[in-house]
Amino acid sequence: MQTTNKLRVGVDIGGTFTDLVAIDDELGRMLIAKTPSVPGDYARGVTNALDDVIDDYSQIELFINGTTAPLNAFLERKGARTAIVTTKGFGDAYVIRRSNRMRMYDLHYEHATPIVPRSLTFEVEERLNARGETVTPLNERQLEEILVQLRENQVESVAICFLHSYKNDTHERRVAEFFRREAPELFVSPSYEICREWREYERLSTTVINAYISPILQRYLQQLSARIDIEGFDKKAFVMQSNGGLISLKDSESRGLLTLMSGPVGACVGSALLSEQLDEKNLICIDMGGTSFEVSLVVDGNESVVLETEFEGFPIRAPMVDIHSIGAGGGSIAWNENGALHVGPQSAAAVPGPACYGRGGRQPTVTDANVVLGRVDPGCFLGGRMQLDEQAAQEAVGGLASDFDMTMNDMAEGILNVINSKMANAIRTMTIRKGIDPRDFCLVAFGGAGPMHAALIAEELEIDKIIVPNVAGEFSAFGMLHADVRHDMSTSVNERLAHADWGAVRSGFEAMESELTALMRSEGVESANMQFIRYLELRYVRQEYTVSVQVPDDVELESSSSPLFKSLFDALYLKTFGHSNPDEAGELANIRVEARGLNKNAKSNPVTLVDNEIKEPAETRSVVFSGERVDTQFIDRAHLKPDEVLHGPAIVNELSCTTVVPPGYSAKLDDAGNIVISRLGDLT
Repeated sequence: MQTTNKLRVGVDIGGTFTDLVAIDDELGRMLIAKTPSVPGDYARGVTNALDDVIDDYSQIELFINGTTAPLNAFLERKGARTAIVTTKGFGDAYVIRRSNRMRMYDLHYEHATPIVPRSLTFEVEERLNARGETVTPLNERQLEEILVQLRENQVESVAICFLHSYKNDTHERRVAEFFRREAPELFVSPSYEICREWREYERLSTTVINAYISPILQRYLQQLSARIDIEGFDKKAFVMQSNGGLISLKDSESRGLLTLMSGPVGACVGSALLSEQLDEKNLICIDMGGTSFEVSLVVDGNESVVLETEFEGFPIRAPMVDIHSIGAGGGSIAWNENGALHVGPQSAAAVPGPACYGRGGRQPTVTDANVVLGRVDPGCFLGGRMQLDEQAAQEAVGGLASDFDMTMNDMAEGILNVINSKMANAIRTMTIRKGIDPRDFCLVAFGGAGPMHAALIAEELEIDKIIVPNVAGEFSAFGMLHADVRHDMSTSVNERLAHADWGAVRSGFEAMESELTALMRSEGVESANMQFIRYLELRYVRQEYTVSVQVPDDVELESSSSPLFKSLFDALYLKTFGHSNPDEAGELANIRVEARGLNKNAKSNPVTLVDNEIKEPAETRSVVFSGERVDTQFIDRAHLKPDEVLHGPAIVNELSCTTVVPPGYSAKLDDAGNIVISRLGDLT
């Protein structure tokens, strides 16, 4: 296919499929691909997708990758063998952790097992006070003894975190330099490179996770680079970060923590863009693939970003788009536990995959249930490139049905009811439990399976409007191509707001911006495209957590600034929590800079999607809804006409996903090519 030499390519690696979007801005065309992921060799899955649509890798001007490699390593506890080096007397801090219980009334609650055992925590004589002044000099002779023990224990990665190093990183730097010089085979992660904020345990936990997963990411990226370089690629390469921005491939190798939610976040960027295009400020975004289900929010037109989160029982102090993920996807396995039906979190993944894939899978999955009910056309899966085995799906679901003395169709609908309820509960976790009414939001569904389940999930939550965006099956890869380069940097201050040293605050901002400028220049960002956003992280005195107040561009930081920021803080606190305390003193905990290398293509001209259609004429097939077989129209998405209402039941096929319009619902295309689904009578 004819293309120019200026392709922008985004690739999202999932547990089951690898998705690709390539945009040719000069010709105004967009190419897509979806190929099975290759567990154990995800780089091959990427090149398989590239080879589907690109003849010559030298045509690629920009390459962006979202990968599950670090996330899977963390979830499966298959990261690098990691050790901790910390201040003498504080070797138990990581194991002791915080004493708070995340589920206070759960009698069976247990803290997560530490990633690093106490036996691999080593103490060094050194000590700084809270002002960063040296109390005990660093004993570098001990480092040689520790190195011997690291090698004896076959340690691959070292997390370095000293007391109060956020104020003075001299000791950490010297230790990191020692290990990098004397043991280049070790991956070294000092806390000053990852988190420069107070709160010892959180900083240590963040550093440990980075040390644990970065070698896995590093190996994958080096493998990927070798493969695409051989094919002639020599341009810019970036990795999607959890904060919704991009980082250069080279810099990301030492910062695996920043890519933990690399894949799903691309769709959040795309959703924010969609919010602006549709003038819909509040969106609930669901991404259902083959292995997992992710929920995120767009509020007031922006993706929701948190500065600290707890993941799998461990605190992470780094900006991340707020995403809730559960094990619920098309490959989720249905199983019988003492007479109760369960679905997931175990997944058939890409290998062997659902029974209908014909690759040796025997256990019934969500995809098999959809095939049994007729909601997936076996001949149109992946645009007809992959023929599904309907009989294998029936045997798998029928076998489970016999355990419950049910019909095959009833069991298939039961599987979908269970998984839909789990996904609705995941949405409630992100909304109702935070005081947000989901009925005030539109539901945006993407991923290979999201549009298939969206209407029934929306019905359970009483959401009236569902949007299936263009390229829904590759929406994460699409979103990556519209992300900015982004880096965040922070410094702890810890002083009363009323007595803040604004000269020191200004100097702190300027120092961080200088460092970030150099970093973005190394990534090829031009000065004209750099943007710096300053934040003050404020709280009331004696509180533990902070609220980020953006510093207005036209405000000078001077002695008279304290009352202004106190009022801004009070107002934001009230908006966030529903109450505030203006009479209580405020405290400045941290200052933070968000640096962006603006993407000039973020609002590029519309492009024509090439080869997304199945090229099959519309037909009527029998599909099961609520226990009854109903004649249902199957139609290619490319055959839908703008503003022509499609009454359910209907199934809309496209290359990378299937959209189900149940009985009682209607759908139509909007001007941008998105499918809008509502209850009958709500569309005109």
